[in-house]
Amino acid sequence: MSPDKEQHVKSSEEGQNLSEVSENLQNKKMGALQIFSATCAGQRRHNDDACAVRLPKGIEFKRYGALAAVADGVASAEAGGEAARAAINGFFSDYYSTPETWSTRHAVARVLHSLNSWLYRQSGGSVEIQRGWLTTFSAIIFKGTSAHLVHVGDTRIYRLRAGKLECLSRDHSHQLSPGRTFLSRALGMDVHIDVDYRCEALLPDDIYLLSSDGIHDFLPETSIQERLADFDRTTPQQLVDAALKAGSSDNLSAVAARVNHLDFPQCDELTMHNRKLPFAPDLNPGQKLDGFLILQELYASKRSHLYLAQDLESGVLRALKTPSVNYCDDPHYIERFIAEEWTGRRINHPGIIKLYPPRAERACLYHILEYVEGQTLRQWMQLNSQPQISQVRELLAQLVSALRSLQRLEIVHGDLKPENIMMRSHGRLVIIDLGGVDGPGLREQLHFSETGAPGSKNYAAPEFFFGDSASHRSDIFSLGVIAYELLTGKYPYPERLGNLHYQLKSYQQMRYTKAYTHRRDIPHWVDDALQKACAADPRQRYDSLSEFIQDLQHPNPAFKPPNSRPLLERNPVLFWQLIALILLLSHLLYIF
Repeated sequence: MSPDKEQHVKSSEEGQNLSEVSENLQNKKMGALQIFSATCAGQRRHNDDACAVRLPKGIEFKRYGALAAVADGVASAEAGGEAARAAINGFFSDYYSTPETWSTRHAVARVLHSLNSWLYRQSGGSVEIQRGWLTTFSAIIFKGTSAHLVHVGDTRIYRLRAGKLECLSRDHSHQLSPGRTFLSRALGMDVHIDVDYRCEALLPDDIYLLSSDGIHDFLPETSIQERLADFDRTTPQQLVDAALKAGSSDNLSAVAARVNHLDFPQCDELTMHNRKLPFAPDLNPGQKLDGFLILQELYASKRSHLYLAQDLESGVLRALKTPSVNYCDDPHYIERFIAEEWTGRRINHPGIIKLYPPRAERACLYHILEYVEGQTLRQWMQLNSQPQISQVRELLAQLVSALRSLQRLEIVHGDLKPENIMMRSHGRLVIIDLGGVDGPGLREQLHFSETGAPGSKNYAAPEFFFGDSASHRSDIFSLGVIAYELLTGKYPYPERLGNLHYQLKSYQQMRYTKAYTHRRDIPHWVDDALQKACAADPRQRYDSLSEFIQDLQHPNPAFKPPNSRPLLERNPVLFWQLIALILLLSHLLYIF
């Protein structure tokens, strides 16, 4: 934690009063955010508290925001102080190392889960609190125009807004008797951790306070409010001193932050600049664009154009993708186009097309992509009807590897279909279109005004059309449809032609057609795996891609053979025909 990154971690092991206050991390009069911190051992010999603040500069601030945290090591635990310092150091280090495609909530959850597991292992998995590495933890991430609050234990988070003090956290403790409390949640207490998270909109003049129980257990809220209201003259050290004067017998820590104004960067300059670039005109062979020679048009649709181009400087071949002028006044379309480049430049997997950084000065909006030679998966399917099941398994395994890399970045592809997948000459698959990508991290970083649009109608998951959010299970649905089509040449549900989308009131109205009816050599357990992958209701699909691949390769005992299933499940049409026949016969017998 080097000073150049403006991170300050404070604790005291020998009991000295740390009367100094952390430096004001931005100019006191002009900065958007001010943060101060203080901690001391108080009347105890050792300080088991730790606190830290960090306000990075430049691109790191834009991507991750400012961070303030307080941890209070459990006094009855042998390593409470070590746990508090480890939690602070680990959180600050790991949070600023998470992929920027992750949402803040996801990043926090992953980091704290890892920290909790480490602390629990340090305790040897002991159920005795005395032997544990246990600590409470509260943090605020000031990012964009939001405050992301994270909390576990009995440290607290307060906010003073318009003269009113409000406690935004809930103590995870129970009072056994006067002066005795039981801590029900803390980092390192159990192998699983339940952390409180909430996101609050920031307003100018908001003041936030993080405090350990050595302060808020001894200072009434009226006293805290009075001191925070005079922020220019009050520092966390004055809160510490006031709590000591009020008889605090515990370690004391406080971090105070004030929002002066909301000029926090909303996204990086490159993204903002891209939104102002004009659309490229239709290009013809022989034309030059920003050092590229256009060789031929590879693809054209109403939404985009793709050209084969040669880099005149290096001589390498690249693909240039330009937006369609039909959408030059559509801000949502422009957002999605920019998101494709932003996402592609943060993905590194051989099964996903590479996007390269733009030229320093470009005349218009376009993407520079890897040129992939080969045929689309659609073309391959037309030449290879009903391939061997083993061959389909190999192709699906390649796609699963690529989709896993997206899932690790908290990205949903959103438009997986054979036309968006290329097969190289040596048989390796590459996903070539990222125009439908979505995910909470992307929306948070790029500030999308809307969620992603549904993909191609026969491959898009039904939840898109019911207004539900996309998830990794949406991509599993699309993959299941592709697997079904590879094996049978058909769709698992009736084909939707033209602009016909879902006209359904519930998922139950979608009826899956067994793959076995199209191809008799498909084992029932493979058919059942396909049905589960592209189940209409996302809750009934596989939770992970690996489960789908496992069930395609090995029979799942949960999938019963067809003969052991009820007739209604095996052949619903025949079942209802028999019911109608029985009712007719009973009616005739009644008459005669």
